[in-house]
Amino acid sequence: MASSPEGSVAPLTNAQLKNLESHKYSCAGKSLAEWPLQYFWNWLVQFVPTSIAPNTLTVAGLALNTLSTLVLFYYSPHASEEAPSWVYLLCGVSFFVYQALDAIDGKHARRTDSSTPLGELFDHGCDSVSLAFVGLAVPCSMQLGAYPHYLIIYYLATLVVFYCAHWRTYICGTLEFSFIDVTEAQLAMIIVHLISGIYGPGIWRVMVLSSWGIDVQLLLLSVTVIAVSISVVQSLQIVVEGGPGKNGSTIAETSVLSPSIPMLLVVAFANYTYSSSPAQILQTQPVVAGLLYGIVFAKLTINLVVAHMS
Repeated sequence: MASSPEGSVAPLTNAQLKNLESHKYSCAGKSLAEWPLQYFWNWLVQFVPTSIAPNTLTVAGLALNTLSTLVLFYYSPHASEEAPSWVYLLCGVSFFVYQALDAIDGKHARRTDSSTPLGELFDHGCDSVSLAFVGLAVPCSMQLGAYPHYLIIYYLATLVVFYCAHWRTYICGTLEFSFIDVTEAQLAMIIVHLISGIYGPGIWRVMVLSSWGIDVQLLLLSVTVIAVSISVVQSLQIVVEGGPGKNGSTIAETSVLSPSIPMLLVVAFANYTYSSSPAQILQTQPVVAGLLYGIVFAKLTINLVVAHMS
């Protein structure tokens, strides 16, 4: 941290700002669904006027996602009420449009020769904020508020896996995509909204293994937890192996373990609030309380992205 001439605290030092300016985006790998979708996104970006700034596409996607989710929160304030069918369909369509805009904003930036590190930072920041909303919208579509422990596990798992992806990037400097990754997760969320809109959210309580008491909700939750566990294990493997910096440090020669501390603190506090809070805020107001943790995770993720880029 550095002091500005006015005496206030500047977010970044001059050296960090210089690093941010010279930062180059690096990614590796493509997921299963990204291959066919790339053809659609490359076709779609041709229709964006060159006079539109890439960040405008990013903001438009964030605004559409947030507004549609707020409509769902209005009809399902405790994630247990059944909203009108059109609300679920709106969330599904909005999320699909958001995904497309998020995919083509970088393409449009390169197409108009306006790609900058600040644009990448802005994009990741908007993604972090968007996840705080859409990650909570899916439990609303499945009426997980009736089972608060399901909701909290699912929501925290979604936030943790996103954070771990940027943790790995912080260590090695490259955003790596697995065979099943964020694109597939987004498509799964879209499908959940569309199914709730077409068949009603009650479909998620249909038993698939009645003898074991397992319904569709519990099955999907189990799949989510397994996916998150795999992501966390991958992150820990990178931590154990060490980064490319001196003595196994990150690419910026900082500790590979430091990003785990704020994440674990938030998860621990959420667990304490759920299990020991006299007000039982997570049980009685899961949407409001959950959104609070989502915003906190968004702030942590943005800090991690800034640290990586600077």
